[in-house]
Amino acid sequence: AALAGVALPRGRGRSGRQGRGRGRGGRRGRGSRAERRLQEIGAGSVHRLAKRAAEQQQLAASEQASIDLLRRSAPFCAQNKKVAFEGCPFYLHERLAATQLRTTFPSMRAIALLRNPRERTVSAFNDYLRMGRIRRAAGGATARDAQMLTLVASKIEMLRSGVRQLEDFDMRILTSAVYIHGLEAWGRAWPASQLLVLQSEEMFDAAEAVVHRVEDFLGLRRAIPASAYMRTHNKNTLAEKARASAALNGTLDAFFAPHNAALYRWLASRGTPFRPWPNGTHA
Repeated sequence: AALAGVALPRGRGRSGRQGRGRGRGGRRGRGSRAERRLQEIGAGSVHRLAKRAAEQQQLAASEQASIDLLRRSAPFCAQNKKVAFEGCPFYLHERLAATQLRTTFPSMRAIALLRNPRERTVSAFNDYLRMGRIRRAAGGATARDAQMLTLVASKIEMLRSGVRQLEDFDMRILTSAVYIHGLEAWGRAWPASQLLVLQSEEMFDAAEAVVHRVEDFLGLRRAIPASAYMRTHNKNTLAEKARASAALNGTLDAFFAPHNAALYRWLASRGTPFRPWPNGTHA
């Protein structure tokens, strides 16, 4: 971290000019191997910081566009007694979005719908395949399953080594399911009365009851027909999806375990009922 953004100077020759240093035998050299490695690390750190800054700037512009769209819709909604909705899985992970939205729409109500992190990661991988963001491995279903395990393991290793951080865009196939990372920021910016946390599994098991909770939370009359509760929207149409292997499930459970434990503690502190996911991720 101390090297980030620092250009390490080269040694000076006897003539006093900035340039290559001399070796022990009086010959001009290129500095020690350790010095060259430090220079490489420093350059790599600067590159990663610049890339991360560019990604964050792009995301901030996208978020601001969504906020501007909601702001423009506010007068129409007020005049016609309508309610504007905006849904995006990235708002939760973008910690700055919480304060930006709170400042712009102080009376807004937010709902966080959380899915089992293991299932969400597998779903994200298949969605990336569908969109072409990940090139499909040749060799059929077995090859795709192995490809997913390799990708997840590489992302985890990059996070552990410090090469990447949770906020980095190219980590989101994995880190978007680290819910506590964003929820803590949202919890600081929004009062509990304006932030509702739900589980996807609740929606699957008792859709009507959950929809009623949402309607009550938003102050809406109960006008959504039961036939619409379980209607499928935005379904992944990929013909052959990758499936989680036992090795992948174990890898994901081990990665998410501390994050989920922190999530459960945070929810308990707010008095929010939440059923731990039954796959070891709450250990």
